[in-house]
Amino acid sequence: MSNSLRLRFVTDSCLLVVKQNGKMVVLYTPFRVLTIIPVEGLTIHTQVYVDAVFHHHQYRLCFLINGKLYPYNYFQINVSF
Repeated sequence: MSNSLRLRFVTDSCLLVVKQNGKMVVLYTPFRVLTIIPVEGLTIHTQVYVDAVFHHHQYRLCFLINGKLYPYNYFQINVSF
């Protein structure tokens, strides 16, 4: 594989997710996530909508929720289809 080839699994309006059964699905914003780590302004077990998805040099992915960026690993995505 060429070093210049970059695979993208996200744009600002969608996220590619691999389900537990190995199937891939594309989630388009806004999609719902569950807070699994309390973070400023969001309590644990709160369902919120992701308005956009961004790359971040430290956290890899960030979700834009209510105008603020949060690291993706503070949330759980439940895909039921």
